[in-house]
Amino acid sequence: MYNILAVDDAKDTLMLLEFDLVDEGYQVVTANGGEAALKIVNEQNIDLILLDMYMPGLSGLATLEQLKSIASSQNIPVIMLSASNDEDEIVAALELGADDYVTKPYIAKVLLARIRTALRLMEKTVELERLAKTDFLTNINNRGSFEDLATKAISQCVRNKYNLVIAMFDIDFFKQVNDVHGHEAGDKVLIAFSAILAESFRDYDIVGRIGGEEFAVCMPDISQADAQNACERLRERVECFQLTFNQEVIAVTVSIGMSKLDEKSYELHDLLRNADDALYQAKSSGRNKVISFNNDNDSKSDVHEPTTLGIDISSVIDDSNHELSQSLDSSAEPSEQYPGIDYSIGVANVLGDDNLFSQILDMFYEDHHQDAEKINQAIETLDHETIKHMVHTLKGVACSVGAMQLFEFTKILDHAINNQESDKYVQLFQPVQVELIKVMSGIEQGAKAR
Repeated sequence: MYNILAVDDAKDTLMLLEFDLVDEGYQVVTANGGEAALKIVNEQNIDLILLDMYMPGLSGLATLEQLKSIASSQNIPVIMLSASNDEDEIVAALELGADDYVTKPYIAKVLLARIRTALRLMEKTVELERLAKTDFLTNINNRGSFEDLATKAISQCVRNKYNLVIAMFDIDFFKQVNDVHGHEAGDKVLIAFSAILAESFRDYDIVGRIGGEEFAVCMPDISQADAQNACERLRERVECFQLTFNQEVIAVTVSIGMSKLDEKSYELHDLLRNADDALYQAKSSGRNKVISFNNDNDSKSDVHEPTTLGIDISSVIDDSNHELSQSLDSSAEPSEQYPGIDYSIGVANVLGDDNLFSQILDMFYEDHHQDAEKINQAIETLDHETIKHMVHTLKGVACSVGAMQLFEFTKILDHAINNQESDKYVQLFQPVQVELIKVMSGIEQGAKAR
């Protein structure tokens, strides 16, 4: 049941609104002025506001301006009510953020229809925001959301002088699961692992999938020993877990790298890089173990070139882009409608809603169609922070929209960036650029077809 706040200084209008809205099944709260409305919004959960334009004291436009300036209320739909048809006032209200404008005396059927429309749009917006922050397969935070929440947690811990630990997780030999049992089995392993991961840490720890079979957890206000114990419990649970798929038993293990917050490493990219180095040590020394990065040592532990997707990065540098693309494993053939995009994966992100997926592709195009040019420029000027941010972001969103080949290419480049191997950027960016152009061209073609 939706809660609607009706704001008007005329008691008879409030009574009429309450009667019509309650009869339609809404829960109604009333306020006789702007000040009272702001107080109610601050104290109660309101889904939509009907706001009179002209009121003594705080006017409707002034109240609207304050509502839209407060984070907790700026996304609440507002429908303005007024006996005036002044175009300038209507424009002013809409520019301040009102969702609609209805003249008084209102026609009940029209007002109710506009309320339903506003609520549907709000639900769609909330769902799009949720999808933008949630990994489509595992339903935990995606990389972008994880980085945003972890960055805020780090800032708070630095400010309050709390401890914080970042852990990175990589499912051992995951490619073999896909090769032997198929990608559907691999997806089920990822889903099961995510559930174990979420259950193994505290409610306020931040859990996220940062790409493929890689996951991360940000643990604020915790000692390194307690974090180590939590990661070890997770490792043991995964080691004992077995998944039955098509009458075959699948067992996996996980390697874990940890890094703690200190005066040398107090930004997220530092902590992730250090945890990634520790993770590689765990994998290269036998896998299925937890290793902590030595933050107290000025020099990093020896880190060798990792194997990503079964490809040795050093050998990739000497290969042609064609050979690189043939070596990478793709989960499915791209759709004919959207070259470079696995439509089945992308549309699954929005629960099979084709129209919503088309909207997300349009948003992806709008936000990233200039990435190739921007990343190339950043590489030429060695703007490391820009390169890191853009490639990290592109890697996460590529997976979300089903651009799996683009995801695999950016994953390799992402690792080189994390290790600041700037001599490899140009060569590793070439396949990313080619694939990104193909994906963007496919979205353009799809938009024209619609």
